This record gives sequence, C-alpha cells and structure tokens, in this order.
Amino acid sequence: MELKQLGERTWYIPGHVNIGYYEENGQGYLIDSGLDDSQGRKILKLLNEERKVPLRAIVNTHSNADHIGANALIQKRTDCEVWTTRIEGILTERTSLEPLMLWSAWPFKGIRGKFIEAKPSKVTFIDQPMAIGDPRFTDEYPIKDTDLMAVPLPGHYLDMIGVKTPDGVFFVADALFDPTVLAKYRFCVMLDVTSAHKTLDMIAETDARWFVPCHAPATRDIRELVRQNKEGLNWVTEAVDGALANSERPLTREEILSRIGVAHEMEMDAPHLLLNLSCVAAHLTHLSELDRAEPLVQDCLLVWKRKNV
Repeated sequence: MELKQLGERTWYIPGHVNIGYYEENGQGYLIDSGLDDSQGRKILKLLNEERKVPLRAIVNTHSNADHIGANALIQKRTDCEVWTTRIEGILTERTSLEPLMLWSAWPFKGIRGKFIEAKPSKVTFIDQPMAIGDPRFTDEYPIKDTDLMAVPLPGHYLDMIGVKTPDGVFFVADALFDPTVLAKYRFCVMLDVTSAHKTLDMIAETDARWFVPCHAPATRDIRELVRQNKEGLNWVTEAVDGALANSERPLTREEILSRIGVAHEMEMDAPHLLLNLSCVAAHLTHLSELDRAEPLVQDCLLVWKRKNV
C-alpha cells in the first residue's frame, strides 16, 4: 500500500478500490475508505507514517460496501467525521438496507457478507443545493467548509458523487470501470442506464489534470476509458434486448439473466446474481425509455416483451 501524489495537496492509494487522500489547513481527508477493517488499519498506518496530520473526515462517494467498509474502524480510532450525501448517508448508517434492497425483503444470510453489507458508521450529511431530479442536479457544489467540490454522478447508485480537489484531480468513484473488469463480469452495478450515459459524457468533457476511478488506474486522459464503458453499457443493453428478440414469449428478468449468463458461461453466487438482476432491471427500464420493451403481468409473473421497432 502506497500514497501516490497527483497534486500539491492530493494523493491516492491504489488498490482493488482506489482511495483518495487530500490535505487542507493541516487536516487530512480520505475519499472513500475501502472494504473492511484490514484495509482501514493499513490506511491509518500509511497515513501515520507518511503524513502525520489529523484526519478530519472521510468523504464517501456512495454507500456500496467496498467504499465504506473501513469507515467504522477509522472513525473509532481517529474520531473523524464521515461525510456523504443524504440518501447515501442513510444507507451508510443503516447498512442492512443494501441487501434488503437487493432481495426486496429482509435479507437471508447468504447475501449479508462484507461485500454487500458493511459495518455501519455515523454520518454527517453534505448539504446539497438541489434535489435529485432538479435540472441543476449535475452542477458541482462545495463540500462543507473545504475547497473540495462534490460532482453529482447519477447512474451507478442512488446519489453518488465524485470529488474534485483544487489540484485539478477528479475522483470519479464508480462512474466507470477498468476494461478488464467489464470483460470479466460483463455486468457492472447500474441503477439508471440513461443517467449513466449522461454522466460518462459529462466526465469526457471535464477538464482535469488527473482522473481517478475507483476501479481503474488513475489517468490524465479519460476519454478512451469513457468510450470503453459506454461500449460496455451498450453491450448489456443489446444483450437484454437480444434475449427478448430471440424468445417466442415474454421473459422475466430472471430468465433474461439466465439466457445471457448461460450463453457467456458466467459464474455467479447469490450476491452476484442479485446484483446482476438489478442491472438487468436497469437495462429493461432503459429499453422501455427507448420504447423498445414493455412490461406486462402474465400468470402472476412480471414479464417483458420486445416492442416492434
């Protein structure tokens, strides 16, 4: 584990989840914390050895477990605050809501591991000048009394933000993924495909000295990675559309996932399958917005059929 400097006051810690670090007025700020206590201990050891300034806050981009999993340990040991948007903050304080959302009921044991349900931490909300759905929702805004800026990144999760530092470093969270991740998993967690495309377009047009995705190497030029991620999104949309087009009857989302997964020899455990089902649902919504698919209820099943286009 190492700190890589990207600007006068901005660093990042490369890993399975890239962690941001920023300093201002003799205080430190983490951008996300990683998956678990083990990662939290390593981060604190690194900061204590190399920076030696008090940690004021963890700024969480969103509430997925691999971004907030070390919050609790770091908060306990440093008494730092945890800052995030209001909706993501609710899930950060009540982490059992994430597996509940996946299962649509109280979750069973098999989907309550640390990759889905992190330890809860106490949150201080970032004041947002606009609500989700407001036309200004894409506008960046200050993060509390710092020089950091929050950038709404709708698409991947409920109310995800990116973080810009004054050094021109843009931490873009899970707005995009490394091509090896896209190739391996095919599906990446996505709640709103239409918004994800708009977010990718915005990132491609943003001027920054460095871009730091959480699941891809830091880069000075993000445009090729944006292109690959848009291609990956389109692949899933067309795979879902193709499953409907090649069926003689309407399909449930489980049947759609099964047809795609079997065709591409994808292996899934229960949490992975439920995440992929959520992704299929997002692409079905996207297809319905494009007027290419529609839902109906048959034999007490919600099924989807392809529209004539």
